Amino acid sequence: MRSFRPHHFLCAFCFQGAGYSKKFIRNFNAIMASLNSPDGDHEPITIAANTDDICGPCPHKRDLACESEAKVRHLDAAHGELFGLTADTTITWSNYKQVMSDKLTIEKFNKICQGCEWKASGICESVLRSSGIK
Repeated sequence: MRSFRPHHFLCAFCFQGAGYSKKFIRNFNAIMASLNSPDGDHEPITIAANTDDICGPCPHKRDLACESEAKVRHLDAAHGELFGLTADTTITWSNYKQVMSDKLTIEKFNKICQGCEWKASGICESVLRSSGIK
């Protein structure tokens, strides 16, 4: 079973092939290939309290934490609160996308992703707008 930190659900939805290293990008591409496959919507994902499947090859991973753990925990808390994601529970990729569609606005995105270095790139907002989030 796959595991994601709460903020990584939105990262996965917006992922466009960029990342921290070639190994990180290769891993994230493989995860997204699975989630975007015909059966991917039904794939269960456990909400992780610490590092997860996306973190695995990240050069910033330090055992079960990120070298920017305080920032990451802030992002996790904001995403968890908005989307109802609690550690050690499971949700399918399809269920997450529905919850995201129901609850996310660009204004909320700007709030919950405040402090994320990827937000500044504009990639996520572009993906969200193109998928109908206003």
